[in-house]
Amino acid sequence: MSKSKNKQHKTNDEQPAVPTQAQPVQQVPRLPAVSVILPMYNSARYIRSCVESVLNQTFGLFELICVDDCSTDDTVKIVAEMAQKDGRIRVVRLAKNTGGASEPRNTGLRLSRGKYIAFLDSDDMYTRTALAELVSVAEKWNADVVHTEQVYFPENETIDVTPETKFTTFSKELGGFCKEPMLETDNLAQRVQMFYKGRFFGWVHNKLYRRDLLMEKNIRFDKLMTSEDIIFYFRVLCTAPRIVRVPNIIYIYRHNPNSITRKMVSVEESLHVLTHLMIEGSKVLDDFMSGFQLFVKNPQLRQLPIDYIIQQHLIWTQRFYEKYTTSQLDALVRKELKKYCGDFVPFFAYIYGAIHTYRKRLINYDKQIKQLKAQVGGGQVGK
Repeated sequence: MSKSKNKQHKTNDEQPAVPTQAQPVQQVPRLPAVSVILPMYNSARYIRSCVESVLNQTFGLFELICVDDCSTDDTVKIVAEMAQKDGRIRVVRLAKNTGGASEPRNTGLRLSRGKYIAFLDSDDMYTRTALAELVSVAEKWNADVVHTEQVYFPENETIDVTPETKFTTFSKELGGFCKEPMLETDNLAQRVQMFYKGRFFGWVHNKLYRRDLLMEKNIRFDKLMTSEDIIFYFRVLCTAPRIVRVPNIIYIYRHNPNSITRKMVSVEESLHVLTHLMIEGSKVLDDFMSGFQLFVKNPQLRQLPIDYIIQQHLIWTQRFYEKYTTSQLDALVRKELKKYCGDFVPFFAYIYGAIHTYRKRLINYDKQIKQLKAQVGGGQVGK
């Protein structure tokens, strides 16, 4: 689920950043190979290091489209000053706050000119050779999507990305997905099953996309507060002919404690927020699948992506489980779900069963995060 801060605005809803006065040192390529899309909202704390990770790429044929969702801090000021020195940066401000990453990303897509599209969140970073590696693989394999690994690091830590740090909380759990570039299956049923099992994890930012694919298939981000990235990538999985998986780490994901889901202080609060978002995202996903005969004729496949959405929302409740007995959790879940479905037993049974089915997995997920923090704190992978 996206950490960033959504229906597309008209062009007059976009405002240019503060006009630059100095002559840019680095001019934007006439036809950039990659359009990097960066949504921003009150990102002053991290935005400089984020943008610098793009400017310092060994591959220079890119444009960086920074779309601000009405920040109230110094985010735009910082990036506008950087744009004065590097013409590859383009800053656009939306006329009103949209409350999520979807509309800024859609705006960036509409303005993009590159052969390929990459997404970057404002508190994360690229490794220095990220774009070079992605473009090289995409060109060699004629790929519609290049799907990579990523590495986490806690908010106040730094990790040196080396061959020894090739792990993620997801691929590590499954023993890794590949050791060298490989073409993934084009069988949609198999892709859906792999999506459900985590091989095609739905974040959008550790991947490179062929722009023509997104435009031809009209793949955009839905107006959702969470899971918009998961649903976006599921649309890609259902339409992209060639997806290439690589073991490369090109994206460094900051484990930001200030995201909305990590600010939740109780299981009651998290269930209240996440149940609505879970149902909303599931409906959008199900509406999309209704246009595919595969899902219409195979309800068991149609259920898997919805099940996956539920899992990803329930992840954010797991840290509260040890504070409650099973009967207490039962009462809390039943109370929240009654707001949406009354005493509709089948739906309640499914959601409640999902919570307990995945409880062990979610606890293991938490253990892996703690293990990573311990490794970093102990100097095993960090400096």
